[in-house]
Amino acid sequence: MSLTEKSRTAAHTYVNCINTKNLDGLLAIFSDDAELVHPFGVFSGKQKLVEFYGGLIMHADTKLTIGRESAENHVCCVEVVGVSPQAPDKAQYAIDLFEVNDAGLVKNLSIYYRNFDLK
Repeated sequence: MSLTEKSRTAAHTYVNCINTKNLDGLLAIFSDDAELVHPFGVFSGKQKLVEFYGGLIMHADTKLTIGRESAENHVCCVEVVGVSPQAPDKAQYAIDLFEVNDAGLVKNLSIYYRNFDLK
């Protein structure tokens, strides 16, 4: 599998794990020294990822879908739309930028949000 395919697979696995609340599966796609750059802060290493995803994200009912995506070499960029059943008419929009290592594990994930649709 090429690095491009590995980065795309990581992005799709990430969304699937969030939607199915599969914390173990989610953590498996990250390298031990992975870094998450998120509007809530920077989380470095698996333990910080466990705290962030296990303590916050996996408790939400938001469902994610992937819109546009682009991948080249070790980087995949996906447009993600999140919809919560508590506010189904107020989707959240994000760009998730995945960077994988040679083994296909996410070494950096940067997430950028906006709260409205520009279309």
